[in-house]
Amino acid sequence: MNKLFITLLLCIVVSWTQAADEINVVIWNNGTDVNIGTMDVTADDYAHLEIILPDFVYQPSILQSSTYNYVTKQLSLYALNLQKEPFLFIIDTTTWSILSKTALYQEFQYGGLASTNTQQNNLFTTCSAAGYIYPSTIDPNTKAISKLDTVLGSYRGSVYLPNIESYLVVFRNHTGLFAKVYSETSSVVSEISFHFSGNPYPINDSPLNLVYDSTNQNVLAQVYMTDSNDRPSYALAYLVWTPGWVPGDFQVTRMTGYTGDVFLTTVPNNQRQQYAYSFANTYGETTLYTFSTYKNNFVTFRPVFTQVLSAF
Repeated sequence: MNKLFITLLLCIVVSWTQAADEINVVIWNNGTDVNIGTMDVTADDYAHLEIILPDFVYQPSILQSSTYNYVTKQLSLYALNLQKEPFLFIIDTTTWSILSKTALYQEFQYGGLASTNTQQNNLFTTCSAAGYIYPSTIDPNTKAISKLDTVLGSYRGSVYLPNIESYLVVFRNHTGLFAKVYSETSSVVSEISFHFSGNPYPINDSPLNLVYDSTNQNVLAQVYMTDSNDRPSYALAYLVWTPGWVPGDFQVTRMTGYTGDVFLTTVPNNQRQQYAYSFANTYGETTLYTFSTYKNNFVTFRPVFTQVLSAF
């Protein structure tokens, strides 16, 4: 076997591996079923169905009701049955099988799922009820939820920060926008006030759908604004905050959507290519935006034919 053939073979294998790794896991509703499948956000116009959760509905994307463990390839998500009872599902995306299905207390609204990307599949979450949110952990074996803290306010987003191995929860109360940071073994690590900068229009009080971008080691937020003609306008913002320093800042970028398009979920490219992809609801249709996180600007957009609510 000559060296040229070996080199070509290695290039084919590497290219195939990269292409396979670009496939994203996506969630959408289809009537009274939760659909879960795959989609290449760089090329596909629709998702490929892999598994169905019949008689369940995925919650609005603003609650951040799912998370993906890139180490174990396990998808965790909350869904409501037709009686509005919440359940936690753990799904193996290599075999597309349900590993566990756990009924939860109905008096809480569940969201803010975040994986620590460990072999144990440790999870953070938030539970909300009667004007309070309860940042919590989920036992990977029993699926029991253990409260870390009680916070007066409304949930606005959460994300796991691997650089400090902590869970950040953003909330709004009567005095402003704040975040608390938690470790797995203790309650509050720190508390931060937040504001926005660089926004061309006034910011609306709305959930931020936080997501960690491993390429840039930064957090992206979806920011909802109202333009000068009183129309919705969305943009991506970077969370700027150094542990030990206050306040924090959401710096709004030039990664903006067209007026009227409502961002639903954003997924960064996991191939260390500096792009992010945002699914938007466009007057009942779905649009997929591509942004450059290197230049912090719009690249392109196209219609897609699956109403994706969450992507990883």
